[in-house]
Amino acid sequence: MIKKLSTLISNQFVKRNIISEDAQDVYTYGVEITISSLIGFILVTMIGIIFKSLMQAMIFYVIFVALRSMTGGYHASTYLKCNTIFSFISLFTLLFSKASSEIHLSVGIINLFFLPAVAIFLWLAPIENPNNPIEKKKRLYWKITSVSISILLYILSILLYINQHIFESAIVIITVFVVSILCMIPFIQRGGKS
Repeated sequence: MIKKLSTLISNQFVKRNIISEDAQDVYTYGVEITISSLIGFILVTMIGIIFKSLMQAMIFYVIFVALRSMTGGYHASTYLKCNTIFSFISLFTLLFSKASSEIHLSVGIINLFFLPAVAIFLWLAPIENPNNPIEKKKRLYWKITSVSISILLYILSILLYINQHIFESAIVIITVFVVSILCMIPFIQRGGKS
């Protein structure tokens, strides 16, 4: 459906001389990504509204998208699978964080999620997408950036915790952890080869 809609839109761009026919494939792909991202944003927003946790859902979304763009990780084979998995990840993160905050998540638990996540980023990130290879120099840059951002998010999580924003603290750290798990999936699928 997304592919058909994207092709329809790019066809209109060509008909109206907005883009050349040579550039149509690139624009079709760009529209696909934009529509899929918009669907993901709408799904997270709806989950946040349904569970009366819109701010926390937006915190999840911003951290997930930003960190994932640095680390790479599992890619679903279709947009439907991608958005379904993303919805479940969003829902899990929100509900698990809410439950963690209600039982007063401790700093020890925060460390339990954070330390393995950073170890995974140091070990595996960035995960290369076969359709978008990463130069060797850029790999080191994205590894350092993802670990650095994770450390800053850890500090943010601790500060939120100290200031009694336990739910938000849990959202931050569990989102980092979930992104690290998404880095592990391709590694496991390749039989333990990075």
